[in-house]
Amino acid sequence: MLGGISLVNQKLDLQWISPKSPYLSSSCGGEGSVGMYQSRREKVCEAYFNAKSGPNKDENTKSYFKFENWWLDIEGFNDKIKGWWNSFSFIGKPDYVLVAKLKALKEKLKEWSKTAQGNLGTQKQNVLKQLAELEEIQENRTLRPEEISSKTALISEFEDIAKREEIAWRQRSRAVWLEQGDRNTNFFHRTANAHRRMNTISKRKVRGENLTEPEEIQKEIVTYYEELYSEPEQWRPYLEMRNCPMIHEEENKLLLAPFEQQEILESIKACAGDKAPGPDGYSMAFFSQCWDIIKPDLVATVQQFHKAERFEKSINSTFVALIPKKVGAEELTDFRPISLIGGVYKIIAKLLAERLKKVLHRLVDSQQMAFIKGRQIMDAVLIANGCVESRQRSKCPGILCKLDIQKAYDHLNWNFLLLMMQRMGFGAKWIRWVKFCISTVKFSILVNRTPSGFFSSQRGLRQGDPLSPFLFILAMEGLSNLIHTAKRKGWVRGFRVDSSAQNGLEITHLQYADDTLIFCEARTEQILILRVIFIIFEAVSGLHINWGKSFIYPINEVAQVESLAGVLGGRVGELPTIYLGMPLGGKSKSIGIWNGVIEKCEKKLTNWKSQYLSRGGRLTMVNSVLDAIPAYMMSVFPAPNNVIQRIDALRRSFFWQGNEDKKKFHLVKWEEVIKNKKEGGLGIRNMKKQNKSLMLKWLWKFMTGENMLWREVIRAKYEMENRWMTKMVTTPYGCGIWRSIRNLWPLFLSRIRFQVGNGMKVSFWEDRWIAQRTLKQLFPDLYTLSLQQNATVAEMWTGQGWNLHLRRNLNDWEMGNIVAFHDTMAQFSNLTREEDKVVWKIGSKGVFSVKSAYKDLNQSNSNDRMELWPWRMIWRPKIPYKVNCFTWLLAKEAVLTQENIKKRKFQLCSRCYLCEEQEETVNHLFLHCKWTDQLWRIFSSLRKITWVKPRNIAQLLNCLDQYWQYYN
Repeated sequence: MLGGISLVNQKLDLQWISPKSPYLSSSCGGEGSVGMYQSRREKVCEAYFNAKSGPNKDENTKSYFKFENWWLDIEGFNDKIKGWWNSFSFIGKPDYVLVAKLKALKEKLKEWSKTAQGNLGTQKQNVLKQLAELEEIQENRTLRPEEISSKTALISEFEDIAKREEIAWRQRSRAVWLEQGDRNTNFFHRTANAHRRMNTISKRKVRGENLTEPEEIQKEIVTYYEELYSEPEQWRPYLEMRNCPMIHEEENKLLLAPFEQQEILESIKACAGDKAPGPDGYSMAFFSQCWDIIKPDLVATVQQFHKAERFEKSINSTFVALIPKKVGAEELTDFRPISLIGGVYKIIAKLLAERLKKVLHRLVDSQQMAFIKGRQIMDAVLIANGCVESRQRSKCPGILCKLDIQKAYDHLNWNFLLLMMQRMGFGAKWIRWVKFCISTVKFSILVNRTPSGFFSSQRGLRQGDPLSPFLFILAMEGLSNLIHTAKRKGWVRGFRVDSSAQNGLEITHLQYADDTLIFCEARTEQILILRVIFIIFEAVSGLHINWGKSFIYPINEVAQVESLAGVLGGRVGELPTIYLGMPLGGKSKSIGIWNGVIEKCEKKLTNWKSQYLSRGGRLTMVNSVLDAIPAYMMSVFPAPNNVIQRIDALRRSFFWQGNEDKKKFHLVKWEEVIKNKKEGGLGIRNMKKQNKSLMLKWLWKFMTGENMLWREVIRAKYEMENRWMTKMVTTPYGCGIWRSIRNLWPLFLSRIRFQVGNGMKVSFWEDRWIAQRTLKQLFPDLYTLSLQQNATVAEMWTGQGWNLHLRRNLNDWEMGNIVAFHDTMAQFSNLTREEDKVVWKIGSKGVFSVKSAYKDLNQSNSNDRMELWPWRMIWRPKIPYKVNCFTWLLAKEAVLTQENIKKRKFQLCSRCYLCEEQEETVNHLFLHCKWTDQLWRIFSSLRKITWVKPRNIAQLLNCLDQYWQYYN
């Protein structure tokens, strides 16, 4: 409804519903925000409210061009871009021509946006004004056919504008996890404005004095970052780094191969289209959708870079956005500088990064867990906890050093990075590419959204550059190399992780990018060696350790720990602590280690303005955000029941009532809600089963993964029970993390089978490889008689048949076992040269995934209910999620009618407000009421169908589903 206007988008006569007809409505109000102005818009789209709000106008804020992704949905937009692009004529090198065309296109888009397209808010108000005029006419007389057509067109136009508005605010909000198309525009709007307020710097503290004048603030900020990116030393020493791993010639050829069109396109598509643009203003969504138009110029520019090893320097211009690390940040050290790079440079950097990723696994030490395929952050957590636990059990004193590297990306010396690459054998051309990319940057600082300053840099890598993470871990190899050298010479001894061997696995350090742990003995001479290593590394790399935030943790009884801390420079801490966001050195089953997770969930809910979200939006939030927060911890640690109950209480409360203080009814039992959609639930994760699914992944990785460091640690620590898995952890010795994972082995084993290749690993008797059960289970008598009960398939296969190595000849009455055995083995043909494999039985691909494991654990044993439940009709695609959710409530007969309110022990006289004849149940109100019946008659008449009205909504949806499938 629009005031009294009925905005019902249908091909029927739009006068069928009177302005005075009764209708259902819901409003969403919100608290006023400091620094915001608000005005009420008209009521639109069937009782949908949209509160217009925006930030206070700032006279000192100068906006710069940003490409609007909603333009891409305008009909004929690509044709318009093509016409403009082809009309430009510039002479010069490909990179100059591309930059000039993008700049000229920017001016065309600005002009077009102001004149032909206009502001979305203005468009929306114009449409509403025209609709209001038609409504006034309708109140006095019947609309003419052309007026009805005009009204229908205006309603359609309003829907298009609303969709574009939602895309625009979603792009600004950066809430990319929340689906568009569900009328969450107000949420996106508020989130964008909250980010803007949070990022606004209204004062700046300098030497204890607060600056409030915008010009002074801008000047101080630009000066600070000019100094930050300036190299303070004229000369730095260098190290030979003789033991660096070397890149192969074939890998160098891969890095330096010509850039192909398809590779460039894949790099574009690998970049998120909604990310904030750089100085050119173009989002990656523009480059992706307009690829066919700009392809010749873009490909020529990239290929020119390949040949000439340079590009137009304006391509490398960068905005630096200052993101506060905490509320009320005043010091610039409280802001994180994020680089917003131009679209063309981002494509080139992405190309280089994708190629570099393919060779890094051989060049980077196994103790570096970041940005390498096959390694992940949880590996470092598992190894660190295993090392600490082993040391604690050994009763020997030890020291754990946790280092904080100050401004890691910003302080890195370029010459050191390039020298590391040279020592690793990278080609000269590749090194020149990298040098040009990192050394030709021009920075402008975004101070309250206004670009300020324009200066070069002399050191550092940009956070936001796709290439930076991979270059940084190459630089961090310098520190790793120094520690390994000290270890080889016996100057530093790490922690042993095996239980008995004297020359077992020893871990000296772990790294995740710049997050570094050092393990050593509690000896002064070893601490002195580490101090020398850190000084040398700081001198050659420019990276400084922030000793104010670095800690040393004593393990077991360490004498004079304060003295050791004084030698190194850090502070003394206590275990357990936090490493990479997870507990280190604590009890894995302790409830206390989950307090941080609960607090994060509560904080996230406090920050959300949920009253501006539909229920569909809240469902998306629960599934994508609230589930993700505990999932990180649940990937390693088993969650106690008490923790799961607390998280469920938060999710349950948020989904049903949002952040509002007043209590709302929980319309459906939580046990029903967390079922999958096919079984009548909403697909919200069952936390306990999700926890198991995430931890099962470790067993799959242990059996099938490459020889990673974490696997070596587990093998050394627990010893192997067979060729696939470690022994059960039954003694007090053993990390609680792996004990919990290993306890899931029976659950995991029932969902895998073994595929024999060369037969060298699969156990002939005890692994499930030829039938649904093991041969030991199928033929227990033959197994008892065999002399080789631990033999592999290869050891039992002669090339012609099977040799069971029985201890005696079989009696006549035992020959039936041999016949049955040969019948079972008839399907086996021969061994191959391939290695034996583990096959995941769930799904068709045979590869484990957390999703398939959860689906299997969460499925119901009964299929009858699944066949009756109309899940396909409820969760139809291309329907707003809030409509899906409301339809689900209807099918559950859980909408809050008077009858359902009575069930909650309220004293009501349940009567339908429309007909006043029957009790107000869900099925009556939406299906059997005489007023509702008129709507269904119109529907059946339009569709030319005859039907017997179903008894309930679920049956109705099943009927509609069958009808839809028949005609589609």
